[in-house]
Amino acid sequence: MDETYEIGNRVGAKVAFLGLFVAAVLSAQLVVAMRSRVVLSEPMQLAHAGLSVCMPEGNGWRSAKRWEHQQNGFTIGSTYAAGSSRPTGAARCRYLSPAETTSPQIRFEQQESALEGKIVQTGRIDANMVPAIPATVTVDWVHIQKPGAWFNTFFGTAKLPHNARIEIEVHETTGDPCSAEHVFRRIAESVSITDSPLLDAGARIIAEMKDKGIAGFLDNQNRQSLFLVMDDGKNILGFTSDVLVDTGPGSEMNIQAASLYYIKGLFVHEEVASFQSDNRFDRFVWRFDRFAWKSAGIAAERDGAAISLDEAGILTVTTFGEESKESSYHIGASAVPEVLIEQLLAQLLDSDKKEIVVDIIEAGGRVTRTHIIQIEPEGAAAKSDAAHVVKLMPLDGRGFYQLVYLNERKGISKSLLRREETYLFESIDPEDAAKLFPERAEYILQGDKLKKYLDERKE
Repeated sequence: MDETYEIGNRVGAKVAFLGLFVAAVLSAQLVVAMRSRVVLSEPMQLAHAGLSVCMPEGNGWRSAKRWEHQQNGFTIGSTYAAGSSRPTGAARCRYLSPAETTSPQIRFEQQESALEGKIVQTGRIDANMVPAIPATVTVDWVHIQKPGAWFNTFFGTAKLPHNARIEIEVHETTGDPCSAEHVFRRIAESVSITDSPLLDAGARIIAEMKDKGIAGFLDNQNRQSLFLVMDDGKNILGFTSDVLVDTGPGSEMNIQAASLYYIKGLFVHEEVASFQSDNRFDRFVWRFDRFAWKSAGIAAERDGAAISLDEAGILTVTTFGEESKESSYHIGASAVPEVLIEQLLAQLLDSDKKEIVVDIIEAGGRVTRTHIIQIEPEGAAAKSDAAHVVKLMPLDGRGFYQLVYLNERKGISKSLLRREETYLFESIDPEDAAKLFPERAEYILQGDKLKKYLDERKE
């Protein structure tokens, strides 16, 4: 009996030792792969941002190979899972534009809290120290450990041109912080910043708009734009009405706008917004409300946002609905509110630029980087009063674009929005629109009452 027990003990000890040996070998493989055998990919450029970065690839690392849009930025990542389906290492870079006003120290504390860990080390890395590279990126970083767990995270952040930021994260779960730090440093040192000509061109066009002043684009004191909304089968879905007013030099916030987007079906969808800004739109306040209800008139959904821009260039967005949230961002010189799109396109047409990239601030507070290109009118557009055609392509991965047709006066005459389906916006006279939508006739026929209506909807 004792002999059998001893044999069992010896066998158990050997199995345990073998398990430890295998674990040690796997851990050693990870350390070697992450520390001394890290192979970086070719520089992966983010279009129209002037940014590129190299990510771990090969020797157990798998890279996504391209940037993907996520929330207010773009992300690219790699995972390490050599010999196993379960990753034991991961790396990620995130480009944020516009970046929140949160300081690096606050971001470090947020990461520390989210990981339920503790900051045990801090540092700084200057990337792009190669003489041929014109710009230097300073990455501030922290090392976060989770007490009682084999878990290490290196997290860093750096300021980029156009008030953007980059965040770099490397995680490992083998208890070897040196390997994770090595990978983190290799990625941080690969960050490269170059010129972004189209983004710079967009900033110049917006600067020219500011110098001219929005009042300089208006040919009257109560300019209303009214469009039918139709599907690709020419079925009428609803209408949009926009009023842009210059109240004169006696007011600091002399530019006022109001808009109503109305879609009628099984449910009625209505979006209303009011906007006030100074002549250079260096400061503005913007209120956006969205409603949905059945034809009986009982509200089923309601949400919206309050947006403001101060003289320091800080954009504050407060969203409301089921949950309220407030965020603040540093916007760059290439940012413009979408309510001023017609004026932006007019300024582009007056310039020597054929294409630009800008950051469009949407009514709901989202900021979308958008590629804008002048194209030649074709087909029916060339035979109509569309003297100019401009294509707007959001770079956020939503996969749609918009064609905007402008007349000789550089006013928008119609537009085509292509997502999963195609929607056409065609100019219509107020009298004709009022007949189609008698329930909103008062605000269609008398644009000056639209703002009053929007104020009533807020209550």
